Amino acid sequence: MKDLSKRTAIIVLNWNKPEMTMECLESLQMMWGEYDIFVVDNGSDKDKKDKLIDEMKKRSAVILAEQTINDLTLDDRDGQLLLLILLDKNYGYAKGNNYGLRLAYRLGYKYSLISNNDVKIIDKNVLVELIKGIESDPKYAWAGPKVLIPDGREQGPNANEEGISKYFFAQGIFYPVYVLFFRNKVHNQRANVRNGHLEPFWIAGCFMLLKNEAAYEVDFFDENTFLNAEEPILGEKFHRLDYHLKHVSSVNILHNQKKGVKFDFKLEHFSINSHLYYWKNYKNCSQLLCYLAKLSHIFWIYVFYKPVISKYTR
Repeated sequence: MKDLSKRTAIIVLNWNKPEMTMECLESLQMMWGEYDIFVVDNGSDKDKKDKLIDEMKKRSAVILAEQTINDLTLDDRDGQLLLLILLDKNYGYAKGNNYGLRLAYRLGYKYSLISNNDVKIIDKNVLVELIKGIESDPKYAWAGPKVLIPDGREQGPNANEEGISKYFFAQGIFYPVYVLFFRNKVHNQRANVRNGHLEPFWIAGCFMLLKNEAAYEVDFFDENTFLNAEEPILGEKFHRLDYHLKHVSSVNILHNQKKGVKFDFKLEHFSINSHLYYWKNYKNCSQLLCYLAKLSHIFWIYVFYKPVISKYTR
């Protein structure tokens, strides 16, 4: 029987993208280290879900329904486990990943790696190096690599807290003021120097390693968000318990986020509500300020983003 306390549970959330998820699995399985893979299907449409199930069966995956997750035991299992968890509906990023995180904690895995299904492994030693990084100090609760996007730029990490001013300037009614005076300035209000290195406040949630004991202490992701703001919220929760973040810039992954994706107001609605929840409940912003920020952001969407910015960034 394998010692799960020395292994990592890799959690991959899927919603209606079976082909992308299977490509991601093939890439993840190139990594060095000791790990098992949990694919969490977040209530995909029946045809997409059936296709994912068929592909996972070909790879001898263990398949669990939402109601039977806690029935899983690994007493007699050796070799790499490939697991498919079928959730009843789309719970969003936070709650969907929490199903995998809570299972990994209950089973005794020391670490969990959250990975988007649009991620591609560049450095095969990325998991090994992330574990080395997080184990270099007992106060490190999470770690992430350098995240590259297709045009070669780096995504994150973020050295400062995300303030509500974002919805007034960078993505709000005062966007022209932001472009003229603030866009090229770097703010590190909450950056810490730890062990001689600048410590980010939060990292991109597309690929990050969590220490399961610490994640359990902060009750994992805040399930009051559906999409976006999960990383700064997790950063707040960890910092309140004096846990820290390790950015391992020596290893890279590719985040294949698509440029010029058609604007979806439904997704933007989820994002707005998640950020306002963060600012109200974790940064103590008033209800009035949150309301004004929402109006400012909606103004930015229809006056600046949709007609101007999106046109020149496709």
